Amino acid sequence: MFPKLENKLLNLTKVFSLIENNVLTLNDAAKLTNYSYWHFTRLYGKYQKSGIETLFKRNRNKKPTKLNDNNIELLKKVYLELNQPQISLLLYFTKLDYPSFPKISGEWVRQLLIRENVYCPGERKKVFRKRFEAPFPGILVQGDTSFEQWIPDDETYYHLIVFIDDCSRYCLGAILVTRDTIIEHFSILKTIVRNYGKFIALYYDNDEKYSYIRHNNSRFFDYTKEEADLQVIRALSEVGIDVINSKLYDPCGKGKIERFIETVQLQLPVWFRRYKVKTLSAANQILRYYIRYYNTIQIHREIGMTPQKKFLALRADSKFTPVGQEIDLAKIFSYRYERKVNRDNTLRFNGMVYQLKRRPYIYSYSGKKAEIRYLPDVFLSIYIDNELVEYRKLLTDTKNTLKSRNNDYEKVAIL
Repeated sequence: MFPKLENKLLNLTKVFSLIENNVLTLNDAAKLTNYSYWHFTRLYGKYQKSGIETLFKRNRNKKPTKLNDNNIELLKKVYLELNQPQISLLLYFTKLDYPSFPKISGEWVRQLLIRENVYCPGERKKVFRKRFEAPFPGILVQGDTSFEQWIPDDETYYHLIVFIDDCSRYCLGAILVTRDTIIEHFSILKTIVRNYGKFIALYYDNDEKYSYIRHNNSRFFDYTKEEADLQVIRALSEVGIDVINSKLYDPCGKGKIERFIETVQLQLPVWFRRYKVKTLSAANQILRYYIRYYNTIQIHREIGMTPQKKFLALRADSKFTPVGQEIDLAKIFSYRYERKVNRDNTLRFNGMVYQLKRRPYIYSYSGKKAEIRYLPDVFLSIYIDNELVEYRKLLTDTKNTLKSRNNDYEKVAIL
């Protein structure tokens, strides 16, 4: 064993013994050893399960992934057929069309294509307008947000949230909001899925609602992928939609949505000035008229027709699939949290105490995990074992005294 690794294991052994003797907490021990809290927690769990010597031991029994000549030719073929897309999109669609394709990194693919004289980084910058285009509607949807002074003579900044279909450039939804929150994204994505059906993948940037950002200014810096609270990705995965993140600091990677926003930035304020828009509600009304104009009247120079015409022309091969009536979109596009039921059939959430109603065949829910589906000022539903549970709210006057808000249980309807 190397001396440095031996000293590291010796120090960790001392720290673990202090934790077991209740001298140190996990948080203090993580700071002492210069590890993040979550990484130290994983090390401590591994130590308790398998011992100290397995902490930094690599599993060398796994054979390295190799690409044969057929896989290389397939990769080159897909790359050229898709009109030289980004490496992330190339990997995604190769895996989608050929599920048995080996799992490899994007840099490996990039170096492979350079070696095969298929991809040239220098020439890529010169032909950056030759973008990837999905062959049919519903394969890829691009989304983005723009923070601007949209309303003329109004110094307030608003967020414009937009989603377009990659193939037809058809605008699926757009809204102006004061804050770019998860609730607003829930609302617009739920409307898109309800009106058009579910699509295959969403292409978005590294916004913290769609990606695990790992830098010092991010609230996810000390989080693992499992711990980050990405409610939008969770909701989309429940519907069956994948999320692809564009490359960092590379707006050209999602050029269609960036170009669409550039067009909107030039045209929409003119519409607002023409109709003398002064309020946000009036702005959203005119925005709907503008989107209708963009989709049905304005000829898109790149495709040579209106987005709606191309969208309808390829309707037979569209990958938008209707969502069944049994799928509750309101439940899916909402916050999801888990709580453990106390011995007195209560649970705490958002500073409130909820008393669960007993059922004739269930006397107590004590110790069970309750799933809370929640949208602020809209609804709150509690599920145990996938069944809706009635409850009543209790107000806390002090830490030990509970005051009932009303005497009747509140029946929560499934939306």
